[in-house]
Amino acid sequence: MSENVNIDLSGEINATMEKKGFQKLLQHVRSGAAPALVMGLLSSRRPWTQFVATDNFKTPASIPRLSRRFYRNIEYFQANYLVVFLGLFAYCLITSPLLLIAMVASFFGYKKLTSGPNTWKIGSWELTKTQQYAIYACASMALCWLAGAGAVLFWVLGATVTVVALHASFFDTESLPPSDNLEQFPMIEQV
Repeated sequence: MSENVNIDLSGEINATMEKKGFQKLLQHVRSGAAPALVMGLLSSRRPWTQFVATDNFKTPASIPRLSRRFYRNIEYFQANYLVVFLGLFAYCLITSPLLLIAMVASFFGYKKLTSGPNTWKIGSWELTKTQQYAIYACASMALCWLAGAGAVLFWVLGATVTVVALHASFFDTESLPPSDNLEQFPMIEQV
């Protein structure tokens, strides 16, 4: 009844796991690829004359058309919406000089901390690099809080969401050139 069964178990085990989602994005940011990603996205920007053409703003006929229009416009104009966000953020920095000073001070503090070997001492106790980063982060957050960064952040996010939602909802999708990926958001519509 008992037979010897030989199974070949030779091979390699790949123990590295591919990073997903947010970890992969952080890896790109740490490697310095974030500006390239933003520039790649901005290169797909649509013409502003098409983006603000007032002849194309119409109310949708039904809720399914509104939904389809909204998703298609988000996909089609995503680079323009990013520029709108960056413009609103720049407007807030320009109109709030204390916040601009706080962000510049935080940036130069970070550059100073990361450039070369820095040793901080409190009395005779030398701080590790992790402790230095923790102290820097706390000081930077306190400085930004005093400058009103929280209010600016919520204002910029709220204004961006409002502008993008209104534009994506009322810009008529039928006036756009035909897309090669129309089945990305399939919908059933009764007429």
